[in-house]
This record gives sequence, C-alpha cells and structure tokens, in this order.
Amino acid sequence: MNAITFRLLEVFQHVVDTGSVTAASVELGLSQPTVSLQLKKLSSIVGMPLLEYRQGKATMTDAGIAVYRCAQEVLTSQQKLNSQIQALQGLEVGSLKLAVVTTAKYIIPPLLSPFCKAHPNIDVRFTVGNREKIVDRLARNQDDLYIFSLPPSNPELACTPFKENRLQVIAPPDYDGPDDCDLKALQSKKFLLRETGSGTRRAVDDFCHKHDFHFDNVMVIESNEAIRLAVSSGLGLAIVSEHTLAQVPKETVRVLKVEGFPLITHWQAVTITSRPLSLASKAFLESLTQPDA
Repeated sequence: MNAITFRLLEVFQHVVDTGSVTAASVELGLSQPTVSLQLKKLSSIVGMPLLEYRQGKATMTDAGIAVYRCAQEVLTSQQKLNSQIQALQGLEVGSLKLAVVTTAKYIIPPLLSPFCKAHPNIDVRFTVGNREKIVDRLARNQDDLYIFSLPPSNPELACTPFKENRLQVIAPPDYDGPDDCDLKALQSKKFLLRETGSGTRRAVDDFCHKHDFHFDNVMVIESNEAIRLAVSSGLGLAIVSEHTLAQVPKETVRVLKVEGFPLITHWQAVTITSRPLSLASKAFLESLTQPDA
C-alpha cells in the first residue's frame, strides 16, 4: 500500500482552501494535471472519494473531512519543525503568511515594507479580503497572523492591539445640514453603512445600542472606497475609518463634528494559540507593537 505523503496532504489542503484545482495549482506552482493526479492518488490510497461536485462546486465527503483534519494536524507539526529549524538557522529564512481585512490594507503595507527590506529572504504571503473571507481563513488555520479591528470571540485566539482605528462621520463637500451636534440630530439623514458583521459596522452598531439610537434611512455598501465615493457624490452620510480618508484629497468629503466621534477601536493582530509561530511571524508581530509602529 502506498503511503500518504506530506505533499499529498498539502495538495489536498490547498485544493480545499482555495476551492478549486486551478487556484491550488497557482498557489503551489504546479500544473493543473499534476494537482488532479495528486488528488486521484490520495483518493486511491484512502480507498474512498474525498471530494464530490454539486453544481460545479467541490465539497468534501466525510472521508475528505477526515483527511483534511489529518492534513491540518500533520502540516501544523511540520510547521513546528520548520520553526525549530529556523531558530537554528536564524531569522533570515522562513515565511510569513499574513491575512488582513480590507480596511487594514491601508495600514499594513507601510508597516510590512521596512520588515521585508530588513529581511529580504523571508517569503511573505499577503492576503486581503472582507471580514467573512478572513474569518473563514482563520477558521481553516491558513495563515500565521490575521489583522482585524474587531476579532472573532474565541478563547483559542491571542489578540494583540497595536494601532488605533478612528471612525469619523463624513458628509458630501457641499453638505449644509447639522454639524457640531450629536448623532440623533442626523437621524433623518441617509447613512451609507458597511454590511452587518464587518468590523466597522459592529463598532457603529455597538455605539448606537449604547446610546439608544437607530438609523431611519440606511443603504448598505460592501466597500469602503465605494462608500467614500458615494458620499463625495452627495448620496448620503457615512461612518468610515480615517485610514480610508487618508488615501484621498481632504476636499472630497467633509468630516463632521459629532459627539462621541471619532469612535475609537483598535487594530489587533490575531494568532491561533495552537499554531506554532515561525521566527519571522514572531518578529513581525513584535514590530507591530513597537512605539513607532
């Protein structure tokens, strides 16, 4: 009987995590036929199908779920070994897999750039996605480090605050309504808000609940850039991170003076306590918490 190898488990894990043979082949640097052949070989060794296709989408069978869990355990142990080897070799080799929510894409590159220049031989993989995507990657244990403004509540996570995330109320540049007021004075205005579940929306909803406030007229837009553009075009008011505003000329929107704002949350670096961190991951996490970070 053929043995299940690290490579077979790695290929299967990538196919499941990326959702397709095509995407997995790109990540692994292999041809699609090679990835398909590896999947077929692993299924043959197990003696049962690992994936089934419904309406063109691959889902794991019960056997596939068992193999995926095994792959997670085995590859995590392999990462631990790699981390120990890296400790013997020093920080100049290794890898860092980083996944961040969309708004954090404005703050992480300036922090990542000097780290990469100082350690050019470290392999860095940087993934950006909406909260749902990054939470899914976290659940699958796909990365070393995750960046959220409001991390999921889970005792198996270690969360390290490292930078303020200030939320402001913004209006179109020609806005002539209430200003220097409380939020209730703006209740009749249309607000463009992120989708329920996003970090920004959760912070806003918590603020509203605390102050017994609700919006009368809401339009949901699932992109910070789209919200900013919609506000600058006169579509309504919004509550967004200052990091979003820092990317555009100040005259494109108007920041209102609203009681309780800026609403301050903190960017947090999140790790899974059961996943061993490489020296590179530890070093980058430490760099985030430096006073000048």
